[in-house]
Amino acid sequence: FTLVELLIVISIAGIISLLTMGVFSKMADREALDKQTAIVLSLLNDARASTLSAKNAQSFGVHLESGRAVLYVGPTYSAGATTNKSEIMSGRVSISNISLSGGGSNVLFDRLTGATSQTGTVTLSLVASPAQTKTITINGTGVVSSN
Repeated sequence: FTLVELLIVISIAGIISLLTMGVFSKMADREALDKQTAIVLSLLNDARASTLSAKNAQSFGVHLESGRAVLYVGPTYSAGATTNKSEIMSGRVSISNISLSGGGSNVLFDRLTGATSQTGTVTLSLVASPAQTKTITINGTGVVSSN
């Protein structure tokens, strides 16, 4: 082999490696967005289920921030409560928009019915690519879904 042939092979291998890393990076970002969306959906569903089952004779809710979602017990959110269950967002994903009726960032479920008056949407997006989003929809009956 000549030096020129060796350099050509190394260059081609480098180009293929760069292309492959780019694809895997985008795939990892999409996976992180899907995972974080599932976590927030799970918290909302857990809060509704705990409220409907009258766990500890309390209502439950979820407080939303850009970097985390917190399941809380009782009619109001208290940041320092020991009963809070906090899920911190991956560094790749953030909650970019909270659009709930009446404003605010809390979704509280009603005892006995599981309904909520905080209907609306919560949008999660990739930090590196804010155009890639997932939207969680909360309807009046308390049922949540994602696109």
